[in-house]
Amino acid sequence: MHKTEAIVYKSKNQKLFLEEINFSDPKPNEVIVKNLYAGLCGSILINLSRKPKNPELLGHEGTGIVLSKGKNVKHVKVGDKVLISWMPYGADKKTKYLNFTEFFYKGKKYESLIYTLSKKSKIHSQFVSKIPNDINLKNSSIVGCAVISGYLPIIKSEKINKNSKVAVYGMGGLGLLAVNALERSGVKEITAIDIDPKKLNFSKKFGAKYLVNFNDKNFDNKLKKISNNDGYDYIFDYVGNKIVQQNCLTHLKKCIAGFCSGGSLGIVGFHYDKLEISAKDLLMNENTIYGIRGGSAVMRVDLPKIYKDIKNRKLYLNKIVSDTYKLKDINIALNKLKSGKILGRSVISIQK
Repeated sequence: MHKTEAIVYKSKNQKLFLEEINFSDPKPNEVIVKNLYAGLCGSILINLSRKPKNPELLGHEGTGIVLSKGKNVKHVKVGDKVLISWMPYGADKKTKYLNFTEFFYKGKKYESLIYTLSKKSKIHSQFVSKIPNDINLKNSSIVGCAVISGYLPIIKSEKINKNSKVAVYGMGGLGLLAVNALERSGVKEITAIDIDPKKLNFSKKFGAKYLVNFNDKNFDNKLKKISNNDGYDYIFDYVGNKIVQQNCLTHLKKCIAGFCSGGSLGIVGFHYDKLEISAKDLLMNENTIYGIRGGSAVMRVDLPKIYKDIKNRKLYLNKIVSDTYKLKDINIALNKLKSGKILGRSVISIQK
């Protein structure tokens, strides 16, 4: 039986602590990883907003080293530096996503899908992949969620070009990575939108040209002026809010019959509300609304492209990773994340 320390979520609105958990040797398709760094994603706040039925382990992106593996695991070996991500590596149509592993807490057995806020983790091998030795493990710990969700959907688009008018709602970590990707793609007209002036100013470092505060009383008029009353070719929402998404729809470019098609809205921000959409307007304006889950990543294909951009300094990970916290200071880090005081993305140093 392996012993380690992990952040255990047991009660809503209570502080989190490092506590002892145990798990057995890996099964044929499992690995045990020594975690080095973990990205702190805003979606963890969704986990913490729910009352847990059982003790939960947290975190879904990071980097580490393989300590042991099951006999069926071929794509990584013991000693490999690995990326940890909730997006399966080497998936196909037969892949079963919900591959839980077992852990013991205070003598009782529980299950977890993936967790990185722990000294060691036992997870299904589909959640790890080998990372190049010359890639910085701290900065790249956000690749497994933030980068594939924010950066990847832009660089995978074959239609966005230098003349596209693009607006990005939400200048958190994912939105900044989207701006970074747009700049990398040569887009000149990038509009950054947020309610925090500091985050808006920070977005200039990633390529934003126009900065617009969503709370500005002249917000709609400013967007119309920036787009020359034509609307935007592409809008990406990284906020996950019904009001924001309804607003996005009003600023999409409208179809001019016989001349041009309408704009597209890509939804990355997550919420449970239902959007109010007029089928007639959608048709007449020839707009497109689509969801983006994890950047539509095919990890085996897309990760090498991401690592290449990191090496060529086209992906500004050194700028986006703005805060580093020790694992024992998880509550401080979460409070700053919740209050919006983190510019960019924060990383948890696991072993130090």
